Amino acid sequence: MKPAGKHKLKLETGTRLGKYRLCKRLGTGGSCEVWQARDAVEGIWVALKIPLNDVNGRRKNDLLLREIRAVSKLRHPNILSVKNADIIKGYAVLATELSARTLDDCSKPMSVRFITSIILQVLEGLAYAHKNKIVHCDVTPSNIFLFQNRRAALGDFGIAVKRKGRIKTIDDFGTPGYVAPEQAYGYPTYKSDCFAVAIILYEYLTGVLPKWPFTWTKIGESRLTKKISKSYALFIKRALSVDTKKRFQNAEKMLIVLNEALPKSLKKVLQPDSEIKEPDWRKLRRIDFKKKYGKIFQNLYRCIDCDQLIDESMLICPNCGSAKNRFDTLARYDYICPDCHRGILPEWRFCPWCYGTGFRSPHKHKTKGIRYHSHCRYCGAKLMRFMRYCPWCHRKVKQTWHVKPFPEVCSKCSWPVDTEFFSYCPWCKQRLLT
Repeated sequence: MKPAGKHKLKLETGTRLGKYRLCKRLGTGGSCEVWQARDAVEGIWVALKIPLNDVNGRRKNDLLLREIRAVSKLRHPNILSVKNADIIKGYAVLATELSARTLDDCSKPMSVRFITSIILQVLEGLAYAHKNKIVHCDVTPSNIFLFQNRRAALGDFGIAVKRKGRIKTIDDFGTPGYVAPEQAYGYPTYKSDCFAVAIILYEYLTGVLPKWPFTWTKIGESRLTKKISKSYALFIKRALSVDTKKRFQNAEKMLIVLNEALPKSLKKVLQPDSEIKEPDWRKLRRIDFKKKYGKIFQNLYRCIDCDQLIDESMLICPNCGSAKNRFDTLARYDYICPDCHRGILPEWRFCPWCYGTGFRSPHKHKTKGIRYHSHCRYCGAKLMRFMRYCPWCHRKVKQTWHVKPFPEVCSKCSWPVDTEFFSYCPWCKQRLLT
């Protein structure tokens, strides 16, 4: 909607706009200016967003109206809430809650506890936006609003876009310094927002804003590794990957992994035991893993240490690296190897999961309904997926298993892994650099 005639709206302290009286200009963005204003009806302070004048001295409502329509559908404590939206004197006006300051007003570097608390809340709000198929496209410190009760909220959805379609360039959308490489070329995705969050986290932990090209090692990395744990640093490295395939799929996935990467000492400060039960992200992670790999691993069990899913063919838990799991009462087959406590078939001469001793009287008849996936290169006998030794000739399996939909392979053993769920290779025990 365009303003009627050639009327120019002059804004200054004391100006009355409907029920709002302007008090102080808080800042100016790419297309709007923001004022602290008093709502004369409700008697509260609000932040009032009004379109800027264009080159012809007129104020265009298009971008602000698009933001109003996008944010009006979002109701979340970590997304800046809308108090009111109206057309006053022909101009769109958006009233939101008034924060104490923005993250951009804070000094850098910041304590690990404080910035982590803020980022966790930003990801909560962003995850909600992503579930509603909205990509923010401009996650920056100036768009993260901080309140007196330590609440953080993400605001300024002015250039947010729906998941479908293509936007233009960095010159039209996004703030230089926080834009993901693919967004700079006009292809923003949920992963672009995750990249921006990681850039902010790195900046406020180290005091340094990474510059292009976004390759590791970065300036300030030594300062980073001294302040945070190795798992936390690996989380940031993955989130800042230029390769979108290695990055987090969306804010919800990023939040799950961040909660997992935080050391216990930090979790206790940020989430006191008295306030939390089982975190939702644990359940979501199990559901996602089973949905993706349930057909490959048909007998999944919970790790006794981290409660995430593990299969008996694995040497260790791919999530926490624990080797304490035993499958005596859970194994898929009735016979149990006395050395590794995994299930075996009665006709096998040797355990295919460990290099244990042979069995005295192998069964002469083959068990029905058993599915094999390959053959031993030495004796030609059938092998199951992820066997480490041939159960017939005891030779070590040399082949690498190429299994869909695993997106990656371990750099040490070349067996399939997925760093979205795996922190360790369950086949060779190597720590994965995610």
